[in-house]
Amino acid sequence: MIQQAIASDDPIVFLEPKRRYHEKGDVDTEATYPLHASRRVRPGTDVTVLAYGPMVRTALDAATAAAEDGRDLEVFDLRTLSPLDLEPVYESVRRTGRCVVVHEAPSNVGLGAEIAARVTEECFYSLEAPVLRVTGFDTPYPAARLEEDYLPDLDRVLDAVDRTFGW
Repeated sequence: MIQQAIASDDPIVFLEPKRRYHEKGDVDTEATYPLHASRRVRPGTDVTVLAYGPMVRTALDAATAAAEDGRDLEVFDLRTLSPLDLEPVYESVRRTGRCVVVHEAPSNVGLGAEIAARVTEECFYSLEAPVLRVTGFDTPYPAARLEEDYLPDLDRVLDAVDRTFGW
């Protein structure tokens, strides 16, 4: 994405999370996704999980853990926050009937609230449960040594997924 951002004539703010600097993994040099397009990173049938930035890794870990319990999570990387590409998300939510939004920011007035509102407006009659958010807490961001307690983790995502089945 950074190469696409550099090549774009539009002004772009590119956020690089420090927590992802040391992640190791394969890089797909063949895939070319449009700059402002969300991407399905894991197909699934039971719950649509939306994330961006470092929370994509957390969502994928949750999908792996949920698979052990027989739940099939579809994970989307939103990739860009403005503009939001939600058409593929709507299709997924209409199919799964459930949606969980995961992000690091506090839940109050966070981007997850906007995404939840849009998904609810577009997919209301397909939803089996309310759109749930897994976010940072509504407190000031903590010191580095407490950061892991503040950020959404695997257990909090799995709890939200379980709650969507309780409706």
